[in-house]
Amino acid sequence: MKAIIPVAGAGAKLRPHTYTQPKALIPIAGKTILSFIVDQLKEVGIREFIFVVGYLGEKIQDYVEQTYPNLTTHFVYQNERNGTAHAIELAKNIIGKDEVFIALGDTICEYDIKEVLESPCSMLGIQKVDDPRQFGVVEIDEEGKVLHAVEKPSIPKSNHALVGLYKIKEADILFDCFVQLVTENIKSHG
Repeated sequence: MKAIIPVAGAGAKLRPHTYTQPKALIPIAGKTILSFIVDQLKEVGIREFIFVVGYLGEKIQDYVEQTYPNLTTHFVYQNERNGTAHAIELAKNIIGKDEVFIALGDTICEYDIKEVLESPCSMLGIQKVDDPRQFGVVEIDEEGKVLHAVEKPSIPKSNHALVGLYKIKEADILFDCFVQLVTENIKSHG
């Protein structure tokens, strides 16, 4: 399994810290955000990573190559920030039809990653939150299956927020969905 880590954003909400440092390289408890993510995935055997970079991308590439010289790494540049789906779609040629794990580059979570990777199903990481309007929100059934997902709804139908972790069994179907979004110009909030 390969991992995609989109880290192309400018981190505008963390200004002035992100004027010279990408958000993913900001240290927390003595470790960069990116290291928390890579180390967690590396610990369960993932050895091939695709980093979707943009703003200050050369700093991320230098950091990864110096810190993780034994990993297989690819760097894909997202020159125009057209959202998360666009960022992930840029890794299509590297992923192919393989299973993929996607971790947004600003997501630090505590979860049983081994259980997630061993699941026969695709999975989305969710967390109950008090005010879900600032997140992607999912509706789930009694068995925990996702029925619907909406990006930052003004009137959320649940308080289950997406946390930025996705295990996708059928990457080819995911990429087909991205093509449909682009073809039909389906966007959330512009």
